[in-house]
Amino acid sequence: MRRRGFYRSAALGRFAACLAAASAIAMVATAAAGASELSDRGIGLFMENKPQEAAPVLELASKEAGTDEKVFLYLGIAYQQLGRWDDAIAAFRKGLAASSLYRHQFLFNIANSFFAQGRNAFALEYYDQALALRSDYAQAYLNRANAKMRLADYPGASSDYSLYLSLEPGSAQAAEIRRLLDLLGAKAEAARTAAAEAEARRLAEEQARQALLDEVARSLLEAAEATTNLSAGSGEVQGYESDLSLDD
Repeated sequence: MRRRGFYRSAALGRFAACLAAASAIAMVATAAAGASELSDRGIGLFMENKPQEAAPVLELASKEAGTDEKVFLYLGIAYQQLGRWDDAIAAFRKGLAASSLYRHQFLFNIANSFFAQGRNAFALEYYDQALALRSDYAQAYLNRANAKMRLADYPGASSDYSLYLSLEPGSAQAAEIRRLLDLLGAKAEAARTAAAEAEARRLAEEQARQALLDEVARSLLEAAEATTNLSAGSGEVQGYESDLSLDD
């Protein structure tokens, strides 16, 4: 009887252990399903252009373990649409820290957020980083050109606009960009002409000053020579009129 009771207790123990393991597996599966459901729901709202509703759901999804990096990307863009630029930057930075596929897009969107705030030097830094990862990232060239325009780096802006057009010749903005490039080219040419004329004037003025200086110096030297030269017979020599004698 005791042996039978022992086997029954052992069987119940094994059954309880299996049940606990099954419960744990079910809990993990439920959590994973919940996380996936949050992500899917948030992304769905985002795709329906409902950033106000999508943002809180995506924020919850972003806190789940093993969240897809796209969740951080969509969350940041939702914040951008709501004008929450600092929150957008924070979301993109969190995604960037664990990103493997979309690093250039996280960097690009951080730059866009800084640009929207008028923080152009910071924007430029992140556009540079995005382009270092993807040298064919056309939109990054366009937006970096816009940042350079704000910083009055017109040669740099012209270069980036040209690179953008080389990558996207059929862009809807191509005609406007080419017009801007023509204006920038004319501005640069006018600046070069003005600089050349200013330099020519400076050299002419410098030459005139030097000629005047030479003329005045020559005049002064001639006057000095006239006052220091002695004419012949102008000096007198005084001598002794009496003879010198020696006493005997």
